[in-house]
Amino acid sequence: MKKYSKLKTALVVAIMSFSMINTVIAADTPIELKGDVIEYNAQTDMAIAIGGVTIIRDGGVLTGGQATYNFKTQEASITGGVTANKDDMNLKAESLISNANKEVVAKGSVVLVKADNTLTGEEIHYNQATSDISMPLGGNATGPQADIRGDVLSGNLMTNQYTATGNVYLNSKTNDVQSTSDTATYSGNGQDFNFVATGNVNIKSPSRNIVTNSDNATYNSTENGKLVLTGNAVATQNGNIVRGNTLTVYLGDNVNIK
Repeated sequence: MKKYSKLKTALVVAIMSFSMINTVIAADTPIELKGDVIEYNAQTDMAIAIGGVTIIRDGGVLTGGQATYNFKTQEASITGGVTANKDDMNLKAESLISNANKEVVAKGSVVLVKADNTLTGEEIHYNQATSDISMPLGGNATGPQADIRGDVLSGNLMTNQYTATGNVYLNSKTNDVQSTSDTATYSGNGQDFNFVATGNVNIKSPSRNIVTNSDNATYNSTENGKLVLTGNAVATQNGNIVRGNTLTVYLGDNVNIK
Protein backbone atom coordinates (compact mmCIF):
# COMPACT_ATOMS: atom_id res chain seq x y z
CA MET A 1 0.00 0.00 0.00
CA LYS A 2 1.30 3.43 -0.89
CA LYS A 3 2.01 5.73 2.01
CA TYR A 4 0.98 8.81 0.07
CA SER A 5 -2.27 9.56 -1.67
CA LYS A 6 -2.03 12.19 -4.41
CA LEU A 7 -4.90 14.40 -5.43
CA LYS A 8 -4.73 16.92 -8.28
CA THR A 9 -6.33 20.16 -9.46
CA ALA A 10 -7.37 22.43 -6.62
CA LEU A 11 -8.06 19.75 -4.03
CA VAL A 12 -10.07 21.02 -1.09
CA VAL A 13 -9.57 19.41 2.31
CA ALA A 14 -12.29 20.91 4.47
CA ILE A 15 -14.07 20.68 7.82
CA MET A 16 -11.21 18.91 9.62
CA SER A 17 -11.99 18.57 13.31
CA PHE A 18 -8.35 18.46 14.38
CA SER A 19 -5.82 21.31 14.45
CA MET A 20 -3.55 21.68 11.47
CA ILE A 21 -1.75 24.95 11.03
CA ASN A 22 -1.30 28.05 13.11
CA THR A 23 0.24 30.76 10.98
CA VAL A 24 -1.99 33.81 10.75
CA ILE A 25 -4.90 31.37 10.93
CA ALA A 26 -5.98 30.21 14.37
CA ALA A 27 -5.87 26.53 15.33
CA ASP A 28 -8.73 24.27 16.46
CA THR A 29 -11.09 25.35 13.67
CA PRO A 30 -12.02 23.77 10.34
CA ILE A 31 -9.62 24.37 7.48
CA GLU A 32 -9.88 24.63 3.72
CA LEU A 33 -6.74 23.74 1.77
CA LYS A 34 -6.37 24.25 -1.96
CA GLY A 35 -3.52 23.39 -4.32
CA ASP A 36 -2.80 22.11 -7.80
CA VAL A 37 -1.25 18.95 -6.35
CA ILE A 38 -1.60 17.73 -2.76
CA GLU A 39 0.06 14.68 -1.21
CA TYR A 40 -1.03 13.37 2.19
CA ASN A 41 0.77 10.75 4.30
CA ALA A 42 -1.74 9.15 6.67
CA GLN A 43 1.02 7.50 8.74
CA THR A 44 2.87 10.74 9.51
CA ASP A 45 -0.08 13.13 9.23
CA MET A 46 1.98 15.22 6.79
CA ALA A 47 0.59 17.03 3.77
CA ILE A 48 2.45 18.66 0.89
CA ALA A 49 0.63 21.13 -1.35
CA ILE A 50 2.22 22.37 -4.59
CA GLY A 51 1.05 25.12 -6.93
CA GLY A 52 -1.48 27.85 -6.19
CA VAL A 53 -1.66 27.02 -2.49
CA THR A 54 -4.42 28.69 -0.49
CA ILE A 55 -5.32 28.06 3.12
CA ILE A 56 -8.51 29.53 4.57
CA ARG A 57 -9.25 29.29 8.25
CA ASP A 58 -11.02 31.30 10.92
CA GLY A 59 -11.23 34.36 8.67
CA GLY A 60 -7.55 34.21 7.70
CA VAL A 61 -6.11 33.55 4.25
CA LEU A 62 -2.59 32.27 3.54
CA THR A 63 -1.25 31.84 0.00
CA GLY A 64 2.00 30.66 -1.58
CA GLY A 65 3.61 28.39 -4.12
CA GLN A 66 4.30 25.34 -1.96
CA ALA A 67 3.39 24.33 1.59
CA THR A 68 4.09 21.51 4.03
CA TYR A 69 1.85 20.78 7.02
CA ASN A 70 2.35 18.52 10.03
CA PHE A 71 -1.04 17.72 11.52
CA LYS A 72 0.47 16.30 14.73
CA THR A 73 2.75 19.21 15.65
CA GLN A 74 0.73 21.90 13.86
CA GLU A 75 3.97 23.07 12.27
CA ALA A 76 3.74 24.55 8.80
CA SER A 77 6.04 26.00 6.19
CA ILE A 78 5.17 27.77 2.96
CA THR A 79 7.36 29.25 0.24
CA GLY A 80 7.05 31.20 -2.97
CA GLY A 81 5.43 34.63 -2.89
CA VAL A 82 3.81 34.15 0.50
CA THR A 83 0.91 36.36 1.59
CA ALA A 84 -0.94 36.19 4.89
CA ASN A 85 -4.01 38.23 5.77
CA LYS A 86 -6.17 38.26 8.88
CA ASP A 87 -8.11 41.13 10.42
CA ASP A 88 -5.83 44.22 10.36
CA MET A 89 -2.62 42.23 9.76
CA ASN A 90 -1.14 41.71 6.29
CA LEU A 91 2.19 40.05 5.57
CA LYS A 92 4.26 39.41 2.46
CA ALA A 93 7.45 37.30 2.33
CA GLU A 94 9.34 34.72 0.33
CA SER A 95 8.88 32.04 3.00
CA LEU A 96 7.05 31.52 6.27
CA ILE A 97 7.28 28.97 9.08
CA SER A 98 4.82 28.70 11.96
CA ASN A 99 4.16 26.49 14.97
CA ALA A 100 1.38 25.67 17.41
CA ASN A 101 2.44 28.45 19.78
CA LYS A 102 1.34 31.12 17.31
CA GLU A 103 4.95 31.94 16.51
CA VAL A 104 5.69 32.92 12.92
CA VAL A 105 9.06 33.35 11.20
CA ALA A 106 8.91 35.13 7.84
CA LYS A 107 11.98 35.51 5.63
CA GLY A 108 12.90 37.26 2.41
CA SER A 109 11.86 40.88 1.71
CA VAL A 110 9.31 40.76 4.51
CA VAL A 111 6.64 43.44 4.83
CA LEU A 112 4.30 43.20 7.81
CA VAL A 113 1.48 45.70 8.19
CA LYS A 114 -0.72 45.76 11.29
CA ALA A 115 -3.09 48.67 11.82
CA ASP A 116 -0.95 51.83 11.45
CA ASN A 117 2.39 50.03 11.86
CA THR A 118 4.59 48.77 9.02
CA LEU A 119 7.67 46.57 9.51
CA THR A 120 10.15 45.83 6.74
CA GLY A 121 13.22 43.58 6.86
CA GLU A 122 14.78 40.34 5.67
CA GLU A 123 13.54 38.31 8.65
CA ILE A 124 10.69 38.97 11.08
CA HIS A 125 9.70 36.82 14.05
CA TYR A 126 6.10 37.51 15.10
CA ASN A 127 4.15 36.12 18.06
CA GLN A 128 0.46 36.45 17.35
CA ALA A 129 -0.53 35.82 20.97
CA THR A 130 1.65 38.56 22.48
CA SER A 131 2.21 40.83 19.43
CA ASP A 132 5.96 40.68 20.12
CA ILE A 133 8.25 41.05 17.11
CA SER A 134 11.97 40.63 16.58
CA MET A 135 14.12 41.35 13.54
CA PRO A 136 17.55 39.74 14.07
CA LEU A 137 18.83 40.90 10.68
CA GLY A 138 17.67 44.46 11.23
CA GLY A 139 14.97 46.46 9.60
CA ASN A 140 12.61 49.38 9.93
CA ALA A 141 9.47 50.01 11.98
CA THR A 142 7.17 52.81 10.82
CA GLY A 143 4.21 54.13 12.76
CA PRO A 144 2.01 57.24 12.74
CA GLN A 145 4.39 59.03 15.13
CA ALA A 146 7.89 57.81 14.35
CA ASP A 147 10.23 55.63 12.30
CA ILE A 148 12.99 53.59 13.92
CA ARG A 149 15.56 51.32 12.33
CA GLY A 150 18.68 49.45 13.37
CA ASP A 151 20.90 46.43 12.76
CA VAL A 152 18.72 44.50 15.24
CA LEU A 153 15.16 45.49 16.07
CA SER A 154 12.55 44.19 18.50
CA GLY A 155 9.29 45.47 19.91
CA ASN A 156 5.57 45.04 20.37
CA LEU A 157 2.89 45.96 17.85
CA MET A 158 0.26 46.57 20.53
CA THR A 159 2.27 48.80 22.87
CA ASN A 160 4.21 50.51 20.05
CA GLN A 161 7.47 50.08 21.94
CA TYR A 162 10.63 49.23 20.02
CA THR A 163 14.29 48.69 20.84
CA ALA A 164 16.98 49.04 18.18
CA THR A 165 20.68 48.19 18.36
CA GLY A 166 23.46 49.14 15.96
CA ASN A 167 23.39 52.12 13.58
CA VAL A 168 20.11 53.30 15.05
CA TYR A 169 18.08 56.02 13.38
CA LEU A 170 14.95 57.45 14.98
CA ASN A 171 12.70 60.02 13.34
CA SER A 172 9.80 61.63 15.20
CA LYS A 173 7.29 62.72 12.59
CA THR A 174 5.10 64.65 15.02
CA ASN A 175 7.84 66.39 17.02
CA ASP A 176 10.51 67.04 14.37
CA VAL A 177 13.28 65.26 16.28
CA GLN A 178 15.80 62.99 14.56
CA SER A 179 18.34 60.89 16.42
CA THR A 180 21.22 58.56 15.61
CA SER A 181 22.86 56.36 18.27
CA ASP A 182 24.25 52.93 19.08
CA THR A 183 21.05 51.82 20.83
CA ALA A 184 17.61 53.31 21.39
CA THR A 185 14.25 52.41 22.94
CA TYR A 186 11.14 54.19 21.70
CA SER A 187 7.51 54.11 22.82
CA GLY A 188 4.46 56.11 21.75
CA ASN A 189 0.70 56.12 22.30
CA GLY A 190 -0.45 58.04 19.22
CA GLN A 191 -0.09 61.47 20.81
CA ASP A 192 2.90 61.44 23.14
CA PHE A 193 6.16 59.59 22.85
CA ASN A 194 9.51 59.17 24.55
CA PHE A 195 12.84 57.57 23.80
CA VAL A 196 16.12 56.66 25.47
CA ALA A 197 19.28 56.63 23.35
CA THR A 198 22.78 55.53 24.34
CA GLY A 199 26.19 55.59 22.70
CA ASN A 200 27.34 58.39 20.41
CA VAL A 201 23.97 60.12 20.43
CA ASN A 202 23.36 62.83 17.83
CA ILE A 203 20.04 64.65 17.81
CA LYS A 204 18.74 67.42 15.60
CA SER A 205 15.54 69.39 15.22
CA PRO A 206 15.63 71.32 11.93
CA SER A 207 12.57 73.46 12.67
CA ARG A 208 14.22 74.64 15.88
CA ASN A 209 17.71 74.88 14.39
CA ILE A 210 19.10 72.76 17.24
CA VAL A 211 21.82 70.10 17.06
CA THR A 212 23.04 68.11 20.08
CA ASN A 213 25.71 65.51 20.79
CA SER A 214 26.12 63.39 23.93
CA ASP A 215 26.88 59.94 25.31
CA ASN A 216 23.27 59.40 26.35
CA ALA A 217 19.91 61.09 25.92
CA THR A 218 16.30 60.83 27.06
CA TYR A 219 13.33 62.58 25.49
CA ASN A 220 9.75 63.00 26.72
CA SER A 221 7.22 64.88 24.61
CA THR A 222 4.80 65.31 27.55
CA GLU A 223 7.22 67.57 29.45
CA ASN A 224 7.43 70.39 26.91
CA GLY A 225 9.63 68.19 24.74
CA LYS A 226 12.17 67.64 27.52
CA LEU A 227 15.50 66.35 26.20
CA VAL A 228 18.14 65.43 28.80
CA LEU A 229 21.70 64.96 27.52
CA THR A 230 24.35 63.32 29.71
CA GLY A 231 28.04 62.68 29.15
CA ASN A 232 30.07 65.09 26.99
CA ALA A 233 26.91 66.99 26.15
CA VAL A 234 26.95 69.75 23.55
CA ALA A 235 23.97 71.72 22.24
CA THR A 236 24.15 74.20 19.36
CA GLN A 237 21.46 76.64 18.26
CA ASN A 238 21.83 79.61 15.91
CA GLY A 239 25.60 79.56 16.32
CA ASN A 240 25.44 79.50 20.14
CA ILE A 241 27.13 76.53 21.85
CA VAL A 242 26.44 75.16 25.33
CA ARG A 243 28.58 72.42 26.87
CA GLY A 244 28.30 70.39 30.06
CA ASN A 245 28.18 66.96 31.58
CA THR A 246 24.39 67.28 31.77
CA LEU A 247 22.23 69.53 29.62
CA THR A 248 18.46 69.83 29.55
CA VAL A 249 16.88 71.10 26.35
CA TYR A 250 13.17 71.85 26.07
CA LEU A 251 11.96 71.37 22.51
CA GLY A 252 8.34 72.29 23.10
CA ASP A 253 6.60 75.56 22.35
CA ASN A 254 9.17 77.50 24.38
CA VAL A 255 12.62 76.27 23.33
CA ASN A 256 15.33 76.75 25.96
CA ILE A 257 18.52 75.12 27.19
CA LYS A 258 19.56 74.62 30.82
